Amino acid sequence: MLDLDKKQFSKHFRTILEKIEQIPPFPESARLLSDLRQNPDANIDQLSEIIESDPGLTAFILKYARIPIFGYGHRIHSVDQAIRLVLGFNTASSLMMSIASSSCLRMQKHGQLGYIKIWSKTLECAALCRELSLMMSNRSQIDSDLAHLCGLFQNFGYLLFGHFFPKEYSYLNDLVARYPEQSFRTIQLQFFGITHDTIGKYLMNAWNLPEEVIVAIAEQNYPDYSGKHATYVKLIAVANRLLQGKLQNIDGCAYVETTSLIDDLGINENEALKAKENILGCQNDFAILSQSLTA
Repeated sequence: MLDLDKKQFSKHFRTILEKIEQIPPFPESARLLSDLRQNPDANIDQLSEIIESDPGLTAFILKYARIPIFGYGHRIHSVDQAIRLVLGFNTASSLMMSIASSSCLRMQKHGQLGYIKIWSKTLECAALCRELSLMMSNRSQIDSDLAHLCGLFQNFGYLLFGHFFPKEYSYLNDLVARYPEQSFRTIQLQFFGITHDTIGKYLMNAWNLPEEVIVAIAEQNYPDYSGKHATYVKLIAVANRLLQGKLQNIDGCAYVETTSLIDDLGINENEALKAKENILGCQNDFAILSQSLTA
């Protein structure tokens, strides 16, 4: 067992997070993708050029576009095809931006909170966030591409935790395996005094990500949040709850019924459950994709 004073650890961690120069800078390839994503005149050729300049990104987008849910398989032979035929500009740019961003964060690969598992769950949640956003009765309340981006960056607090404090993070990984009945968030609070949502908020601010993403990451464990961009917060909560299934209290608002959140978003519950099953049907594909990121 690690001898750890959670108050001191939390204070030390927050001190680091408050000094922007201590946080790993936004990777150059991620910055280029972010700039392109925000450029109204950007095109697929420009996006393909950035992706193709990085062999890792090229390999990943081809593997992603070939997963069975899209129905193209090995008919996808190029980055251009992956974008034009399967993903589209916005989904592809967001996906590649998140993958490129994680390249500067080093952490352990295995375990419930290892890099592979984190990315596998992230890809599932991001895909479901996008699907759910398209089902909302009032689509003017949300940007589906931003919803996807929120899902992609929601777990970066874990990545930064593991990057800064590998020994303590390894202990956290052991704890979640030892106490499977406890939520990850509860264990973080109990033993470390700080949670991945708080850590992620600092990172998203330092990297100057869209305000919607910052709020969604900061408030992701509080689906009763009613402030600005609350729709994105509720959407992440619903996606995570649906994917976790019977696991209770995965966020800080166990008293808020998932069905109530689904109603608030104007989503048909049966359609939401069907979307969840479609995403869960790709679990193995997402796991293989996530493993490829550590190669």
